[in-house]
Amino acid sequence: MTNKDILNNDIIDKIKSTQKNDTKDSKSSRFIELENSVKSLLKIKDWDRALKVLTLWALKLWTSDVHFDTTLDGCIMRFRIDWILLDITNFTKKEYQILIERIKYSSSLKINIDNLPQDWKFSINEWDHKIDIRVSTLPTNYWENVVFRILDSKKAIIDFDSLWFIWKTKEYIEKTIKKNNWLILVTWPTGSWKTTTLYTILSKLNTRDKKLVTLEDPIEYKLEWIIQSEVNEKKWYTYEVWLKALLRQDPDIIMIWEIRDYSTLNIATQASLTWHLVLSTLHTKSAWETIDRIINMWLKPYILSSSVDCIIAQRLVRKICPHCKTEVEPTLEERIIIEWLLWYDKSKKDLKKFKEKIKLYKWKWCNHCNHTGYKWRIWVYEILLLEPKIKELIREWWSSEEIIDLAQKLGMINMRDDWIFKALKWYTTITEILRVL
Repeated sequence: MTNKDILNNDIIDKIKSTQKNDTKDSKSSRFIELENSVKSLLKIKDWDRALKVLTLWALKLWTSDVHFDTTLDGCIMRFRIDWILLDITNFTKKEYQILIERIKYSSSLKINIDNLPQDWKFSINEWDHKIDIRVSTLPTNYWENVVFRILDSKKAIIDFDSLWFIWKTKEYIEKTIKKNNWLILVTWPTGSWKTTTLYTILSKLNTRDKKLVTLEDPIEYKLEWIIQSEVNEKKWYTYEVWLKALLRQDPDIIMIWEIRDYSTLNIATQASLTWHLVLSTLHTKSAWETIDRIINMWLKPYILSSSVDCIIAQRLVRKICPHCKTEVEPTLEERIIIEWLLWYDKSKKDLKKFKEKIKLYKWKWCNHCNHTGYKWRIWVYEILLLEPKIKELIREWWSSEEIIDLAQKLGMINMRDDWIFKALKWYTTITEILRVL
């Protein structure tokens, strides 16, 4: 039996349809309370307070983004909670017009301009710290769409042990960040909280005997005892110009917001070769594909192997609500999925016995998770440590598939490993894994 034999689309579709059938139709009482509060304040024309109440509720519900999506009759307000958009309430044209004016006024945007995109931010002081709200407007065929992202530093910079590294991946990361130089890359698409990982690693490295300097676009969170600088291309403060100046500041550790082109990549690798520890992000789909991406950006393989030490690919999955989860026996389809996820591991002699002991968790729904079954998130990782044997293959232009094959033989934990481990540890569900796989 091959990997393809034990997994087919029918099995995946059946598990996903089970998730849809289990969806609760009832709306969280929290959403109803929020809707009533905001609409009553709009009725009495207390517009500033309506915006503040809306923002505080978004924070209370652990919302990352608030969307005002325009329709023919007004707009739908949606919250992105645990990376899933949920409809909260509808506003009429009149209500939405009032709200958008208050949002623009609060974030110093031009109220009379509605035919051009705008973006800026405003801040509120709650819970003994400042919370930034980054606002973006977009003209549409009806009205202006508005999205604001909530930037709460208390959630962005967390304890290193709370990054959900399992024992092996944590060992890899701790080993690489203790070095005095090299380049560490965090990859995956937008929205996987790469910045949080970088900021958390920076906070772990932030000691008084080191100088840490960042180059960001934009600066999202203020970090204590770290020198932060911001790119401003309108004033010709580009990545290339800023990086050259930054290297003259005698830093020990450098964080570059994003590697976008060869010029940025070249300076980052040169900095790592001149005894600096450099952290940055790159948009790729996996750790091993990062090697291809870097070479396609025209960096020579021998420089790549001499400068890059570790590539971290990460993805966010939703965590089962701890308040309403209950233990269940895995279905036949879930057992087949688990077997597929573990199939490549030929060394597991007791695989059959292992599968018989598998237990999974499911949810019952409650107000804590807003009737979604999930509360907050966890990371899943793929860590590629460029060990000497792997560096040798890169220098000799071996393919990325051959490199990743060697890395797995050397003990690499890939994303599939991390996914299934966290499902079997009852942190998430098989359905959630298939949603993001």
